[in-house]
Amino acid sequence: MNGKIQGIIIGGVVVAALGGTLAFLQLTGKDSGSADSSSSQAVVSRVSEESEHAPIISLDAADIIQVEVANESGGFTVERPSSGKTAINVKELTGLNQNIQTLSGLMTDLASLEGFKTVEESAADLAKYGLSETKNTFELTLKDNSKRKFRIGDVATKTRYRYLCEDGSKKVYMVATANLNTMLGSKEDLVARTLIGSQPAGGYGRLEITRKDLDYTVAFEDIDEDKAVISSQVMVEPIFAHLNITYSSDVTHGMFGLTAGACTQIFPTDEQKAEYGLSDPLGKVHYKNGDIEFTIIMGKARHALDENGKELDQIASYYCYVEGISGADCIWEIPAESLPWATFLPGDVISLMTSNKIFDINAVDITTESGKKAYTLDGNEDDNAVYWVKESGKDVDVELFKDLYKYILSFPTREIYFDKIEGDPFITIEITRKDGGGDKVEFFKDSSRRVLVKLNGRPSYKVESRWTDTLLENIEHLQKGEPLKENA
Repeated sequence: MNGKIQGIIIGGVVVAALGGTLAFLQLTGKDSGSADSSSSQAVVSRVSEESEHAPIISLDAADIIQVEVANESGGFTVERPSSGKTAINVKELTGLNQNIQTLSGLMTDLASLEGFKTVEESAADLAKYGLSETKNTFELTLKDNSKRKFRIGDVATKTRYRYLCEDGSKKVYMVATANLNTMLGSKEDLVARTLIGSQPAGGYGRLEITRKDLDYTVAFEDIDEDKAVISSQVMVEPIFAHLNITYSSDVTHGMFGLTAGACTQIFPTDEQKAEYGLSDPLGKVHYKNGDIEFTIIMGKARHALDENGKELDQIASYYCYVEGISGADCIWEIPAESLPWATFLPGDVISLMTSNKIFDINAVDITTESGKKAYTLDGNEDDNAVYWVKESGKDVDVELFKDLYKYILSFPTREIYFDKIEGDPFITIEITRKDGGGDKVEFFKDSSRRVLVKLNGRPSYKVESRWTDTLLENIEHLQKGEPLKENA
């Protein structure tokens, strides 16, 4: 096991006519060219005064029972189950969680599809509009089993629009691209990208992280409420440690509400998983809480690109697969900022070596090569006061002792260590709480510049010897009633 692990420093609701399509655009970022696509009003506002509001389709949405889309991405078929008991479904995505809001909105939008204007009533040449041999079509099947097929052509002279005509007709319309984007996209765009729901009630459970670059497991669990310092969770592997919630919350709770940036591959084969680095993954995040259990598998990284398409050192996302979540059988591309488990180290998220508040303790025994100092004290958090401190029956300056205890709490915890430690400690600190609990911290010489630390009998940390040198100096300063050094 690697004993030289170095922690690193931390780092709408949408109106009926256009709602579903625009909500989809917001989710995917595939806007037609305007930064303002937050509602259907944004599309309406872009229609100039010359708009003719040319009706193309005028139906009740319930009359459309199927939309068959063909496009350069392969197309898909949206079906409305005749029973009405099942949600609108993309046939090719059956079994996967789907963006029902987008699909429902698609039906609504198509039922009242309207053109910006009629370009030609009877075009002699459809080719000039990209409508003669287009790969982009959609066909509606209606309740009476009749069908209507439409062709989507080139981008119009007004670039927010595309040309459209009904199959068999030479009447050409200009239609807002925002109303056609779903038919121009891929079926993968219609997969719901929220992978994991909110945190379940009834306790935290257990989170385990394994990675290829770590020869140990990092695990987090709940701690008894009366023992919690700031965070209700603690690290239990590879060492026991309290957490700094400023940095730990993304690691301990980041899986709840996890959302992918894109669906890369539906129903992947083993070969496809291998292609994306998921057969020999970078790492895994396993969570279990009662009946809830899932694993996030992290595969290959995708680097950010510069303006010329050249890869940068910065990682933009990772390809991932999630086991244990129904309807998520896909390879996902997840933004790097949503996957802290890919890079964090234990030292990034842990806090105090010992977390006992000074008001809760009644004794601190410090044994060094020069002897033992037995301090007793009394205080109360409600009064925010330490009433007195004594050492071997003699009064000790309360403020100076508080400075010594503050220094002990300042122990740097970023470098963990959990190999076997031999020999005897040269400093031992035993902290006893009023309730009988406490901590025992032992320091062992390792080299001229490093000291190894056991916390409650378990190898836990490595620290620079200058910290213990300053600790010893501060003990002497306290005995002499002199000001203590704040930093090692």
